[in-house]
Amino acid sequence: MTYTITLETFNGSTKKIALASRGAVAQFISQYPTQLPVGVSVKVSCDALGVSGTLRGKAVL
Repeated sequence: MTYTITLETFNGSTKKIALASRGAVAQFISQYPTQLPVGVSVKVSCDALGVSGTLRGKAVL
């Protein structure tokens, strides 16, 4: 089974990412904020796991 994560910016553009396992989804959600610059937020959801929320950037450029 693949798990699809949907990322949505606050201006409305979306991107879907397919991951192979629940662990991969958890790892993505925990590590992705370190790739986003401070001040950038992205909505994230995974319907198969019932996960949704907002990731806020932690990376300092």
